[in-house]
Amino acid sequence: MISVKNLYKEFKQDGKVLHVLNGINAEFKKGEKVAIIGPSGSGKSTFLRCINALETPTSGEILFKGKKVDVNSSDIDDIRKNIGMVFQHFNLFPHMTILENITFAPITLKVYSEKEAKENGMALLEKVGLKDKWNSYPSRLSGGQKQRVAIIRALMMKPEIMLFDEPTSALDPEVVKDVIALMVEIAKSGMTMIMVTHEMNFVRHSATRVLFMDEGKIISDTTPEELFNNCENVRISKFLSKLA
Repeated sequence: MISVKNLYKEFKQDGKVLHVLNGINAEFKKGEKVAIIGPSGSGKSTFLRCINALETPTSGEILFKGKKVDVNSSDIDDIRKNIGMVFQHFNLFPHMTILENITFAPITLKVYSEKEAKENGMALLEKVGLKDKWNSYPSRLSGGQKQRVAIIRALMMKPEIMLFDEPTSALDPEVVKDVIALMVEIAKSGMTMIMVTHEMNFVRHSATRVLFMDEGKIISDTTPEELFNNCENVRISKFLSKLA
């Protein structure tokens, strides 16, 4: 579904050039649940944002079902419809109710009629225990509730792939489990998922592949079983030991 070829990304900061991605090559197939892990500053989030054209690579290319992911492409709107993304900090519209937040895009982009969008939105809110919050505003919700709403908003577009950029990193520990439970349900549904995460229990039990990134490169592409039980890479073992 997604092919990444020789991807580089540079940023200029204080007159210096930061090499954030340094020649990424990867393939993501339909139905895979790929976890991307690694230390802070290794380029994980930038890589994810490039997949959805929220960042423009310095060089290299990303293909989605054979079409180039390029912000200037005539296909970019259709590509983005099919690649949902959930961010660290929810990004809900503060002036809209919860139901308006999750139905605005699918109604505007004609994914659903207004009636269908509201019916499906209410059904999803009920599924995650937030039906009674449909007329509330984001400021009235906890962090965990906001993130569940953000995930539902992405699902409402009926994407083929879901990207998760550390969806639990901004949450209090006691509400993380609710968001993880929803992600597990999505994984079980067969949705293709690519997620940057530090939730190793989720990686161990729900991912089908794990990419380890360091200094803008993928230095390991393996299964969770191999990563946790047979890892011989000293750098990766040291990283995992700090999360234990």
